[in-house]
Amino acid sequence: AYVIGAARGGGQGQVVNLDVRRRVASVALPGLPHLGSGISWRHGDRTVLATPNLKEGVISVIDMQTWKEIRRIPTPGPGFFLRSHEHSRYAWVDSMMSPARDTLTVIDKATLEPVARLTPAPGKTVAHIEFTRDGRYALASVWEDDGALIIYDADKLVEVKRIPMRKPV
Repeated sequence: AYVIGAARGGGQGQVVNLDVRRRVASVALPGLPHLGSGISWRHGDRTVLATPNLKEGVISVIDMQTWKEIRRIPTPGPGFFLRSHEHSRYAWVDSMMSPARDTLTVIDKATLEPVARLTPAPGKTVAHIEFTRDGRYALASVWEDDGALIIYDADKLVEVKRIPMRKPV
């Protein structure tokens, strides 16, 4: 029923209710949120929306009932992809838009706290987490000519397999 959008350098997002076809809220958003990579989940009795930022090392978490930011989660640098799965207690985000492009941050969706920082290929770009259909495994891409697809146990946060590939996406 809602769509949220932001303009480059605007500092805030606009929430439009598609049923009434008008703006119903504005959301303060720093930097340049990458809303297309945003995810949502149940957090207690509310639904939240989280989005990475292309200019700042932060994840903005927004309460979708009040449309207020309830948390800013720091990351090592600006990221592009934020992903989770309905059966996972974690959200994964890269920092590929920064010098820390080799680091993934894993966030606990219940506490909204980072629980792990993973650097599977030091000095290389690691990004684009996706999950297997059942959510058991998280797949990370090492975006290099001598790259790889890295398969993680999505619950234990440990690498279980690495498949060499050229720039997997």
